[in-house]
Amino acid sequence: MRIGIPRALMFYRYYPFLKSFLEECGCQVQPSPPTNLKIMGEGADICVDDICVAVKVLFGHVSHLAGKVDAILIPRLVSVEKQEYDTFTCPKLIAAPDMIRYSFPHLPAPLEFTVDVSKAPWWWSCIRMMRRLDLPLRQIVRAYPAAVREQKRFEGLLNSGLLPADALTKMYNGNGSPLPAYLSERDVTVAVVGHPYLLGDPVVNKRLVHWLDMSGARVLGSTMLSESDLQREASRLPPLSWSYERELLAAASHFLKRVDVDGVIYLTSFGCGPDSLVTEIVRRELEPAGDQVLLELVLDEHSAESGVRTRAEAFVDLLRRRKMVRSGVGRER
Repeated sequence: MRIGIPRALMFYRYYPFLKSFLEECGCQVQPSPPTNLKIMGEGADICVDDICVAVKVLFGHVSHLAGKVDAILIPRLVSVEKQEYDTFTCPKLIAAPDMIRYSFPHLPAPLEFTVDVSKAPWWWSCIRMMRRLDLPLRQIVRAYPAAVREQKRFEGLLNSGLLPADALTKMYNGNGSPLPAYLSERDVTVAVVGHPYLLGDPVVNKRLVHWLDMSGARVLGSTMLSESDLQREASRLPPLSWSYERELLAAASHFLKRVDVDGVIYLTSFGCGPDSLVTEIVRRELEPAGDQVLLELVLDEHSAESGVRTRAEAFVDLLRRRKMVRSGVGRER
């Protein structure tokens, strides 16, 4: 059975787990290709206007997979962590299968992978998906541990400094892949805080990391932080019911305290409700520990790569000049 997985939303977070699990169960996994302008355009044409670009990209990838696979897997992420209070993900992640089902009535109903750890553990989601696929449940004894190992390997690559797309390339295109230039030591360090699907998709982020790298900056990403780093920082901050936004708030707080970080870019997509609130908290409540500069970068499908390039270059130039002035090499004019 061929199962397609759209290269959008939580693809850049859970794809290794899903791919390994399904393949261990005997399925053939076919991801959609990297996002291009045609895929993004198709998604924008199908989707409603007033929703974030990440969902429009999902629609484009589903349209690309239509007719090429036997089923399209769409995760439904309701709750992904247990806290003393109720936790949820973004409404678009909770309703993703429903949006696809009613927007593509000519396609078979999407294969759901529902995660709600407030009611059942993660492995129960795998059992429910196996029942949908009419697979023998005994296969989970081998498939689930293998998928967990693959996910941990992916997270290890992220923690080593790779961004999501580069970590996936290293996993599936061979260990001989060269290390990205943005990992090199530079005179300026920029941390980019954003959802994995924004950091991982160069068409959506307009090659932001590339332009920061070309400007001579070392680039860190919020996806590089370990769960313990995020939990430690989140414990000092007000609780948030949105799990992934809670992580972004903790990541922003972490980077604003690091003396080796010169500037922080908070990357978000236009129309994202939870992010719009978290960016206000970051801007108004978080105090930089030193001279860090915060830049909020809001993108949608109409954003021009040239505009992102200009802002990235100007931001790095600003940070470099500030360091020169404070070290006495230059002076303000």
